Amino acid sequence: METSELTEESPIRSSFTVDDLDIEILPLIYDILRSVEKDPHDTTQKAKESQDTSHKILELQKKLDSARAQIKRLPGIEYSKEEQLQKLETLRKQLRLKRELLLKYRNMCTFEQLINKLADSKPIRQSAKLVVYLFSQTGKINNVYKLKSPAEALQILKNFANNMKNELKQVREKKK
Repeated sequence: METSELTEESPIRSSFTVDDLDIEILPLIYDILRSVEKDPHDTTQKAKESQDTSHKILELQKKLDSARAQIKRLPGIEYSKEEQLQKLETLRKQLRLKRELLLKYRNMCTFEQLINKLADSKPIRQSAKLVVYLFSQTGKINNVYKLKSPAEALQILKNFANNMKNELKQVREKKK
């Protein structure tokens, strides 16, 4: 019979949280103390008060049993204190690492900064020089421009770069 109860509780265990606990025992304790403090002089009244008090004590006992059952359904209750502390430490370490990662991502370059850094890098500059050299040797850019000098090819590339910057600015302004 206990095994069937355990299997029935296992699906509930995963969804049960501390917020779901229904442990309201203070009003019952208050009522019990109040009824014990009363001192009726009439014996029939004493018997009735005694019976009410014992009824309230039974209610408190049921409420405590219910609280125990609810607490047993909480996730993680099967772990020892040391295991819980170890798991807590692991989760804190993960949180710290994720925060560091977020901070790292925040401090990373924006796309524009990345493009500027790449444009200023030596390999990109050398590639651009090679392209200008090839244009100047062939004298054409896509069979449209007839180049007279490398300076003219460089000017065409600068114009292209300026046009791209302007288009990026327009896109940013549209996003705002």
